[in-house]
Amino acid sequence: MPDKDIIKRILVRVPNWIGDAVISMPGLHALKRLYPEAEITVLAKARTLPLYLGKEKIVKDVIEYDPSGPHSGFSGKFRLVNQLRPRKFQMAVLFQNAFEAALIAFMAGIPKRVGYARDLRTPLLTQPIDFDEHISKKHQVFYYLNIIKELGLDLSLEELELPQVSIGANDAERALVVMAEYGLGPDAAMVGVAPGASFGPAKRWPIERYHEVLERLSRECNLTPVIFGGGDDIEVSTALSMSLTSAGIKHVNFAGKTSLREFIAIAGKTQLFITNDSGPMHVVAALGVPTVAIFLSTSTALTGPLGRCVKVLYKKIECSPCFKRECPYGHYNCMKTISAQELYAASVELLAKSGANFSFKANPSFKADPGFDADPGSDADSNSKADSETGPEV
Repeated sequence: MPDKDIIKRILVRVPNWIGDAVISMPGLHALKRLYPEAEITVLAKARTLPLYLGKEKIVKDVIEYDPSGPHSGFSGKFRLVNQLRPRKFQMAVLFQNAFEAALIAFMAGIPKRVGYARDLRTPLLTQPIDFDEHISKKHQVFYYLNIIKELGLDLSLEELELPQVSIGANDAERALVVMAEYGLGPDAAMVGVAPGASFGPAKRWPIERYHEVLERLSRECNLTPVIFGGGDDIEVSTALSMSLTSAGIKHVNFAGKTSLREFIAIAGKTQLFITNDSGPMHVVAALGVPTVAIFLSTSTALTGPLGRCVKVLYKKIECSPCFKRECPYGHYNCMKTISAQELYAASVELLAKSGANFSFKANPSFKADPGFDADPGSDADSNSKADSETGPEV
C-alpha cells in the first residue's frame, strides 16, 4: 500500500522566524498535495503562529510551542510530548533544523520522522535528508521543497504555489479599530514602511532616504506613511517618525505597538509597502500588497520576496552580498548605491502596474536608474545561504 494511503495525520514543525515561516509555505502546500487525505497540524512558536490561521484547506490545527512558558525545561518538553502523543501522528516533517525538534518528535512516538541530517539529530530521524551545497545556492524556498521531494513530490518552478497569508474577519475588524485610534479611516490610502531589520545595520537602508521617499509619496501621491516594526525596530522607527514630524508629514508609527495579527491586517490594507530585507517584507509580499524591497548585504537570489507584485532594488558591488551584520569595511557602499529617487520611481511604477487607487498632487517626473535590479532571482553568483533557520530572521 502506498505511503500516502496510510499516513492520515501529519505534524509539521515550522520555522521559528517570520520570514522563514513564510518562505516555507510552498513546502507546506506541496506536502498537502502529496498527502491530500491527511490532516496536517502545525507546531509553531507564538511569533509565527498567526501566519497559519485562515489556512483551513491546508492546516487542520495549530499547536503553540512555548519554550519560555509551559514548555520550558525538561518538564515542559515532557508536557508537550504528552500533548502530542494522544494525537497519534503518523509522520513528523521537520522544516525547523534544531536537534530539539527531532527529539520532541521521537519522544512523542511519531513513527516516521523526516528532516535534514543536521545538528547531530540523524539518529532521531527515520528519514534523514542530506544537506548539500547545491541546495544552499538556490532560493531558500527550495530548502523546504527538497524535503517534500525526498518524500516523493518534485515540483518544478512553474508548479510552485506562492506563499499566501490570510486575514480573518475578526482581524480585519480589529485592524479598523486600531486604525481609527490613530486617526486612520477605513479607506485610508497608506504606504507601509518597515525601516528596521533585526539582523543588523548592514540590512537597514538610511533613514534620511526613507524620509525623502515617504515625503514625496505623501505630498505627490496622497499616501499616508505608516511605520511598522517589532520591539527591536523601535529606535530606528522613532527616528524616522520624528523626521517626518519635523517636516510636517502626517503619518502613524505602529512600531512596537501591534501584534503580528494586527500588523498583517493593517499592512494588508496598504496600497504600497517599502521595506528592507526583513520578516515584514515576506509577509506583505504573501498578502499580495505591492512591495518594493531593498537588498543590501543579503542575496535576492536566496531570500528574495515571493509574490506576484514585488520589485527588488539591489545593486551588486564588489563586496556584496557579504551576509554580515555590519559592514566589515565600514563604508556601507551597498547602501549608497541605491538612491531615494530610485526607490520613489520603483514605488510609483509598481503602484501604477498594480492598479492601486492613488492620485498625484503634483506631476512628478521620474526615471528609474537602469542599474537597479528588479528581479529577485538575478543575484546568481551568491555562494552561501543567508538568513536560514540556522541564522537570523529574514
